Amino acid sequence: MIPKLILEKAINSSYNKSELLRELKIPNNGRNIKKIYSLIKDYNLDTSHFDNLKRSLRIKERIVKKCPVCQKEFETFTQGKGAKTTCSHSCSNTYFRSGYDNPNRVTNYRTICFQHHEKKCILCRENKIVEVHHLDENHHNNNPENLIPLCPTHHQYWHSRFRNLIFKKVMNYVKEFKNNASVV
Repeated sequence: MIPKLILEKAINSSYNKSELLRELKIPNNGRNIKKIYSLIKDYNLDTSHFDNLKRSLRIKERIVKKCPVCQKEFETFTQGKGAKTTCSHSCSNTYFRSGYDNPNRVTNYRTICFQHHEKKCILCRENKIVEVHHLDENHHNNNPENLIPLCPTHHQYWHSRFRNLIFKKVMNYVKEFKNNASVV
């Protein structure tokens, strides 16, 4: 049972049923909405300001931002769905997919792997579809000796109970690769 004063305060700071439940820290489901509405009715509280279109009640402020990619100025909102970080779709792709911490940037692990290894599965020599396996399972470690080219089947073997079938061959390849790299 929620006290009238707490419910009244939550209603006044909310614009719809969902927001009211969030404000009261109650899971949003049909049963809880019915319970809250019966309490509202019992306490005779006013919910006439409730509107499903929260956006129409809260006017968002427009601001001018500088794009972190191309440095162009653009207009956006301060909050919500309309708020943008970059000026365009192209800049968004660059900013969110190519950052220094992003493994998909231009010098990604696949590029590094195929600069140092032949683009073929080290076990079956498949060359049409080749995946790159991180030997130590650390996706931030993109050292060439940690990147192993495998076909999808053998990559799955490595991540399954059948790892033992390919383990020796992979480790021999890594050992040979390290020896060849130290000679060069």
